Amino acid sequence: MAKLILSMENMVLKEIPLAKERMTIGRKPHNDIQIDNLAISGEHAVVVTILNDSFLEDLHSTNGTFINGHSVEKHFLQNGDVIELGKYRIKYVNEVPQQAAAPADFEKTMVLRPDMARQTADQIENKGMGDTQVGFKGPPPAAAAASAPAVAPPTLAPAARR
Repeated sequence: MAKLILSMENMVLKEIPLAKERMTIGRKPHNDIQIDNLAISGEHAVVVTILNDSFLEDLHSTNGTFINGHSVEKHFLQNGDVIELGKYRIKYVNEVPQQAAAPADFEKTMVLRPDMARQTADQIENKGMGDTQVGFKGPPPAAAAASAPAVAPPTLAPAARR
């Protein structure tokens, strides 16, 4: 699980695991990571974590957000990135590298070329699978409509005479 290490002047103040999908950073008490310093905006930035990936977004803070010395508005965090907020430093540490997660997901995905997709569909149909499966072979729609019983149109009773 990824975490943030909050420090000031090379002294570690706190380690924060990124256990929530959205974690806010700011001076106000309702933030997930509160930094009580006037250089930090009330709602300064947010870290959004999806699976093993984390993103930082500056929330239009007064003094800005810097990562590795560069001003950012949005940034894909990578292991070792240093977020700079005033005189505070927040190091992003991801114990599961992004590259390690990608191959497992890739192995689950089959890539088909268009000519292979037609061939595969034909092979499935020839196996005679049940009607809940892709290869269902039933009567063509026109034949199904022809075999359905016809419903007579409603008849109207003659109008009553006065």
